[in-house]
Amino acid sequence: MKYYRTLIDCTDLARERHRGAWSVIDCRYQLTDPQAGQSEYQRGHIPGACYAHLGRDLSAAGPATLGRHPLPDPERLAARLGRPSGC
Repeated sequence: MKYYRTLIDCTDLARERHRGAWSVIDCRYQLTDPQAGQSEYQRGHIPGACYAHLGRDLSAAGPATLGRHPLPDPERLAARLGRPSGC
């Protein structure tokens, strides 16, 4: 198996998805329009990919000292990404 640091090509992604080894999470997001990413996902995405919203799924509420989108509780994130469909 290859190890990737950033991006992979479509052939490798398709092979790994077919094996069921990977889940693809689409997390497009625009600060100026928080619903834009999900709208774009609904218009088109990698087959089998799930959508995870930055504000609802990939961050937690917290004080401003933690930043705009602090990481969620690890168990909550694992439960969200560990659903049978991947999302």
